[in-house]
Amino acid sequence: MINIITITQALLEKNSIFIDTRTPKEYAEDHLPSAVNIPIFSNEERAIIGTMYKQVSKEKAIEKGVELFSQKLPHFMAQINQYKKKQLLIYCWRGGMRSRTVTALLESLGYQVKQIEGGYKAYRQYVREKLHSYQLKPKLIVLWGLTCTGKSGLLKHFPNSIDLENLAQHRGSLYGAIGLHPRSQKQFENLLLKELERLNHEKYILVEGESRKIGDVQLPELFYTAMKKGIPIRVQRSLQQRAEYAVSRYFNKPEDIENIKQVTQKLWKVISKQRQQEVLQLLHQKHYIDAAKILLEFYYDPLYEHTLNKIEYAFEIHNEIEKNAAEEIKQKIAILV
Repeated sequence: MINIITITQALLEKNSIFIDTRTPKEYAEDHLPSAVNIPIFSNEERAIIGTMYKQVSKEKAIEKGVELFSQKLPHFMAQINQYKKKQLLIYCWRGGMRSRTVTALLESLGYQVKQIEGGYKAYRQYVREKLHSYQLKPKLIVLWGLTCTGKSGLLKHFPNSIDLENLAQHRGSLYGAIGLHPRSQKQFENLLLKELERLNHEKYILVEGESRKIGDVQLPELFYTAMKKGIPIRVQRSLQQRAEYAVSRYFNKPEDIENIKQVTQKLWKVISKQRQQEVLQLLHQKHYIDAAKILLEFYYDPLYEHTLNKIEYAFEIHNEIEKNAAEEIKQKIAILV
């Protein structure tokens, strides 16, 4: 009889590692944070087995699965052996045959191994339920400011911070995905819950102010509400510094520049045809800072200034030298919290 545990129990295990036995495609779409992918089948093999299951029979599909897995068993075990000193927590899509087979095999070979009941689906249900009813104990301190005032950089000076844009792999706005690989809603929620549980003993959590959506991902209602009720700090920075910061973040590769050009093509109704053409010309001439200044002043700033000006801030910070600004924030927060 194999050892089966719930996802709640699994998350409390010490010296353990999650092994995702699903295909690379399934793993790439979403997985438990920190899980490693050691698949039983490739994407193509699973498709073959699935077709056989539907068109021939369950028995033939199982036979084919055993045949394919037995061929790659040495390679599979070589990967497993990298983690032989840990408690192995095995899961598949819903706690079915893939994870059960691997758990039984490894248990017979003397490994410390447990199967997660319900698999990945059970974990997703756990995440949704936790986020829906989460009791956020720390106060949120929220950095607000125009685009490229360096809010994300300031967060790095605080261990008790959550970089929401980093979790989403999107910076918001039409240009927000440039140079990044945006995560799905599922991935974002998984990572956010992990961060909340890491920091729930702190007095406060520092975050950057966001709208309900960051790219295509949406903030959970409880977190968005807590952010709106948090202590707001206004971050200021000169246009020149903001433009330099924008270039350092958005203009790193030739493909990034091409993506910026493509997005800019869509903006003529927002910033006027004349300014759009000016930006494109500056990009062509590689005058990136001048191009960034126009986009900041005539695209980004009008988007956010009205909302930012309505907020009553606890204090304002000038982020000219990031390290100094971060230290000033720490000192002023200590008085407030």
